[in-house]
Amino acid sequence: MTESGIESPAAPEWLLKLESRREQIKAKLSHESGNGAPCNVCGSSCPGLDLHFWRKICRNCKCRKEQHDCIDDDVSGWAQFEILGAIRSKPAYIRISELTDKPVQLAWVPPNVTPELASDYMRTLGQQNIPIVGSEAAEKRKQQLEYQVPAHDLDTNLCHNLTPYEAGQLSDYVEKIKTHCVGQGTVMRVGGDTAGMLQYGTVVQQPQQAVQDSTAVTTNNASSAKRPDYMESGVLSDKMKYKLNLMGISSSEMVAQAMLYDPATVLSGTDRSIPEAIVKFHQEYQANPKFRAEMDHFKDRLQFPTRHSSNPLGATIVPSGSNDSGFGSIPVSPREDVPSSHAQLLGQMEALGLGGERMPPAQQAVRDAVAMTAHRCTGCTLPIVVGEVAVKIDRASHSDRSIWHPQCFKCDRCGELLADLVYFYHGGAVYCGRDLAAILKIPRCAACDELIFTKEYTAAEGATFHVRHFCCYHCDGPLAGQQYVMDEKSAQPLCLPCYKGHYAQTCATCNRCIGPTEQGVGWDKIHWHKECFLCSGKHCQKSLIGGRFCVKANRPYCSAQCTKDV
Repeated sequence: MTESGIESPAAPEWLLKLESRREQIKAKLSHESGNGAPCNVCGSSCPGLDLHFWRKICRNCKCRKEQHDCIDDDVSGWAQFEILGAIRSKPAYIRISELTDKPVQLAWVPPNVTPELASDYMRTLGQQNIPIVGSEAAEKRKQQLEYQVPAHDLDTNLCHNLTPYEAGQLSDYVEKIKTHCVGQGTVMRVGGDTAGMLQYGTVVQQPQQAVQDSTAVTTNNASSAKRPDYMESGVLSDKMKYKLNLMGISSSEMVAQAMLYDPATVLSGTDRSIPEAIVKFHQEYQANPKFRAEMDHFKDRLQFPTRHSSNPLGATIVPSGSNDSGFGSIPVSPREDVPSSHAQLLGQMEALGLGGERMPPAQQAVRDAVAMTAHRCTGCTLPIVVGEVAVKIDRASHSDRSIWHPQCFKCDRCGELLADLVYFYHGGAVYCGRDLAAILKIPRCAACDELIFTKEYTAAEGATFHVRHFCCYHCDGPLAGQQYVMDEKSAQPLCLPCYKGHYAQTCATCNRCIGPTEQGVGWDKIHWHKECFLCSGKHCQKSLIGGRFCVKANRPYCSAQCTKDV
C-alpha cells in the first residue's frame, strides 16, 4: 500500500520470476559461472573451467564454456527459452523398446507430447542422437543448444561492456526475430484430420503452462480426429501399437477386418485393389510370429463376425455406424486436388463396393490414409505418410514447406540437428540462431563471440572484432597499430612477445626461437630454422631443403651412411 492509501496491484508471478532470474544473472558474474568444471575435450590436462571475463572461453585450456561439464541450474540456459517464448522441456523417463525394457532418463524430450510419441520421436532420431542422461548424445545436445542459440545474442546483460547504442540495437534485433522468425518445432504424428496432423493425449513432465497449452491443442483436435482405440488396449504392447500406426491401421475394427482377408490373395500381389495398409498387415503377420500371436490374442478379445465364403475376397465388410477410426469423410468421386494415382486407387476401392455414404469407418480410414501421402519432408523431399512422426513449424508461409522428418529438421546452413527444436525461419528455410545472424550479414566478434552492432570494427585475417576486443589472445594487450601474429590453431591474434615466449617453436639445431618472419621446417614435433636444416653428418653439412632425409636422435641426416659418420 502506498503513502496515498491506494493499494497497488501485486505484480504477476511470471514477471516476478523473470525479474528474479535477471537479478541472478547480474549478480552472478560470467567468469564465476561453472568455475572449476572439468573439460570434456581436454580431460585431466585442464585443471577446471576458469572462464575468461569476456572471451567465453576457459583461460586454462582455451575451450568454450559449453565444452565443460557445467551443472545446469535455474540461471544457465534460461535465455534461449524464456526470452524467445519457447518451452523448455524438463528431463523425463521414457521407455524405448529398441534400447531397453525399462524406462531410461532422457535429458530432454519434446514438449507437450505423450510418452508414446516422445518414444517414437527418439527412435526416429536414431540411437546415436538419443540424449540419455550421462551419454555423449546428451552432452552434444547441451553443447549444440548453447552454440546454436548463444544466450549473449539475446540479452544485453550477458554481453560485455555494451554502449547504450549497442544495447539498443541488440534489443531491436531480438524483438525482430521474436516477431518474424523464431519458433519451436512441434512434434506430431501424421494423422487424419483436415490438416493432416494429429497430436495425441496427455503431456509428459512439463511446467504448468505447457500442460495448459497441450490441453488446448488436444481439445481443438478432438472434434475432427480421435486417437485409435487400440492405443488404450492393455492386450497390445507399445511396440505393436506403433507398428499398427505405421501401417495405417486406424482402429480395432480395422485390425479385425484385415484378418478377414485371404492371406494368399493379399500376399500374391495379383489384386492391386487391396489397400496398402492391409498388405503391410499381412506381410508382418506372416513374417513375425510375435506379431501374429499378439494379433490373434487381440482379435479373440474382440467381438467381430468371422470370415464368410460369400465375399469373393474371403472377407465380409462389417457395417458400422461408429466413427472410431477418427478420420473425416472424403467425397467418393475423385477430387481435382487428388493425385491421379490416388484417384485410380479410390476408383478401385469403389468398384469393390467400398464407396458410398455408408462406407465402414475402417475402409474409409484406409482411403483417407492414401490421400494423406501427399506430405513431403521439406528437408529430404521424401513422403511423410500416415502414422509417421514429424516436426511441424508454424512460421512457414507455405504449408508444403512446414513439415520435416525428425532426423531432417536441421539448420539449412550448418546441417546440424536443431537443438531442442528451436529454429529461425528465413527465406523459406530453417536455421540455427548463429547461422541466421551470418545470413543477415551481422558481423560477430571472433574474440568475445558477440554480435557487432557498431559501424566501426576491426577486420583481420578474414575475421571481425570489436575494436576494444582486438587484443592479444594470451595477454589481452591491445593490438591496434601493433604488429601481431595469427595463431594457426585458435585463429586468434598474438602480440610478438607472447608469440615468441609461448607459441613459437624452438629450433632443434640452434635452440633459438623460430620467429614469425623466419622460415622454418617441421617434421613430426621437431622444428628447424631453414638455414639450420642441414645434414648432421660430421663431414657432410649439406642443406636438406627439397631433398630426402632421415632423423636419428632428433637430428636430420641425408643418408644412412651419414648417421654413422658422427
